[in-house]
Amino acid sequence: MFPYRGVIVLAVVALLLIGAAGSPAWAHPHVWVDTTVTALVKDGKVVALRQDWSFDEDFTATVLADVRKVNGMAAMAQAKPFTPGEMAKLKQDAFSNLKNYNYFTHVWSGAKAVPVGKEVTGFSARMEGERLAYTFTLPLAAPVDVKAGPLAIGVWDDTYYVDVGPATKAPGGVEGDGSAACHSRVVESKEHAIYNGSIYPKMVEITC
Repeated sequence: MFPYRGVIVLAVVALLLIGAAGSPAWAHPHVWVDTTVTALVKDGKVVALRQDWSFDEDFTATVLADVRKVNGMAAMAQAKPFTPGEMAKLKQDAFSNLKNYNYFTHVWSGAKAVPVGKEVTGFSARMEGERLAYTFTLPLAAPVDVKAGPLAIGVWDDTYYVDVGPATKAPGGVEGDGSAACHSRVVESKEHAIYNGSIYPKMVEITC
């Protein structure tokens, strides 16, 4: 029933990707993630997506309890950065396997799906107050010329076990050579509804 069991977080967490494929009633959110997506432009084309993820406090406490081997709520009060060993464990057990799910990332150029790469660069994790946050860069399989039409970028879990969506204050943007004329906005995607068609994921649309 739970085909993603054990995918993401350490021994304690079959939380992040424990989807309930085939059983939508099981798929209500248990983890919440706010995302910021920045399209990186080179030579006038989008080549990669820098993403910042911020997790809810309950999920953060669960991860910290395993990574730091202390009470998760107490660990949330510690401002110290992750050690290299903690970072490596967190990445291996609580992030790397997301490549099997394209890091929850969905990209379209017009009506055409745009494939993403499997390996990210620049992964880091940190605490922002009482919330665990990730930053990483996901390359596109091939550069996309946004001048030919809008590029729509969505980050969501098709099973809706994880509620992933654009951050309210800083949902996305564009950076790089040739990006000065580009703009971003958040749009609702009725074409890609999830949860039996009842949830319309939000996407960051890039136009240049």
